[in-house]
Amino acid sequence: MDFPYLYRVMTDLLQKYSADDSVSSVILVRGDELEYFRRGDEGVFVPDCRGCVYVGKNGYGKNREGDLKTPVGEFRAVTAFGVRPDPGTELPYIAVTGSTVACDSEGPWYNRIVDVSKLSEGSACKGERMIDLVPEYNYGIALDYNPGNVYPLGSAIFFHCKGAKTWTGGCVAVDEEMMKHILLTCGQHPLVCIRPAEEESPL
Repeated sequence: MDFPYLYRVMTDLLQKYSADDSVSSVILVRGDELEYFRRGDEGVFVPDCRGCVYVGKNGYGKNREGDLKTPVGEFRAVTAFGVRPDPGTELPYIAVTGSTVACDSEGPWYNRIVDVSKLSEGSACKGERMIDLVPEYNYGIALDYNPGNVYPLGSAIFFHCKGAKTWTGGCVAVDEEMMKHILLTCGQHPLVCIRPAEEESPL
């Protein structure tokens, strides 16, 4: 799939959100490719950069915790985060420490990033100790997949940096320099649109 085609299928989505001030930028992930659009001087979306991504080991179509699939849909940013210091993003930023956990087990903290050092005794949160995932979590954006935090529909769907593996557990991973660039330029309300490569109908 070439990038001119990627741009053509993006047209309807860009037009849909062109008058929506709640969207500051659009990131299209389609198959293993990404195209990033920012608002230009006249408020229209213009291409910024493009690249290749890693997605879930089992492809697209996430619907359950642990299925190693990447969800399909349009997602808003909840927060940015990183093991590295905030590069200057307009998004709220969580500095990842040794007590930062992405909770993936059933309970009140499911599908949330939590500082477990601040939880009251007995309020257990089990999941990824995020500081251990380097370089993947050097920088990232948490998406609003499963906004009701319903177990076991899936948790911790992030847009983050690539690591050694050529796949993820369900997230979307990009080169670290691109991740940092997007954080610095995406504004307060980026939209991440994820589609499988085999989908041929316009968005």
